[in-house]
Amino acid sequence: MNTALFRFNRLFWVILMVHGTVVFPGSTCATDLFTEEIVLRLITATAEAIQDDAPGTFSRINAGEHPYQNSDNPALYVFVYDTEVNIVAHHDSALVGKNFKSMGDVLGKLFHQEIVAGAIRDGHGHTIYAWKKPGLKKGRRYKKTHYRLVTGSNDKKYVVCAGIYIGLRKH
Repeated sequence: MNTALFRFNRLFWVILMVHGTVVFPGSTCATDLFTEEIVLRLITATAEAIQDDAPGTFSRINAGEHPYQNSDNPALYVFVYDTEVNIVAHHDSALVGKNFKSMGDVLGKLFHQEIVAGAIRDGHGHTIYAWKKPGLKKGRRYKKTHYRLVTGSNDKKYVVCAGIYIGLRKH
């Protein structure tokens, strides 16, 4: 196992123990039980894995393997764009290979473009957008997605992303 991924897994469990919380797989209480620090560490670990083995890492992300989609909290996952705003890795295989350049959030914000442009310009950053959260019957949640530009083992540039829901707003 990649040492960065091992450190990430260990950090995730330490934070859960410090907060005195026990989470069972499939539990609805697990939703959003992670911090921005965990999101950033997952992005870093994923970026390092892509630098070492881009095709293998993309395969593991697309398969929904832990930690790329956290087995205890599926709301914690990474996804990866190329510099043309195509999804190259995501646990939802229906999204892989699709271009999201002209797709906006529920308010029309072209956040996919913003993420990739920000990564190319600054190397890393975050954006906030409105998104329908799975399992939420009414309203929308705002999601803060962090991103980082990385050069893969195949010398291509990619943008590694992961996010956290930050608030509730009803229609």
